[in-house]
Amino acid sequence: MEKIKITIKKEDSITNEYNPKYLKPELEDYIINCAKQAYPKESINLDLSLETNLEQKKIENIIHYHFEDKYLKLKRIDHYDDYYRLILLLLGIILIIISEALTAFISEIFLIAGWVVIWEMVYDVLFTGLKRKREQKIYKKLANCEITFS
Repeated sequence: MEKIKITIKKEDSITNEYNPKYLKPELEDYIINCAKQAYPKESINLDLSLETNLEQKKIENIIHYHFEDKYLKLKRIDHYDDYYRLILLLLGIILIIISEALTAFISEIFLIAGWVVIWEMVYDVLFTGLKRKREQKIYKKLANCEITFS
């Protein structure tokens, strides 16, 4: 279990000033960076040291809600991205098939366009999709993390 230690000195250093249901961006970045370093580990524990009179349950709820919301957003994007990839693959195949039926210069344009579209789909799967899956796992761990107060 990876422990991330956080000292909270002021009440306004936790929540976003525009929407109190979310964490302040600086705190979120710190937690995510620490979680990325501990990523392969099984679970994450946030050890909060409060130097202010804040309600502990409220802080727990804000942290869990914030990362659960981010996890669900990435999951939704991933869901629709699968349809996007499928459409790109089909479009690429159709363009390659059309290139076989055409002659000379136009045939080459359709063949190149078909392979470019297929490459975009493969690139999205290999690079963008894998990065998003990793972030999604980190957000899920943070949404379910144990929070202790010291």
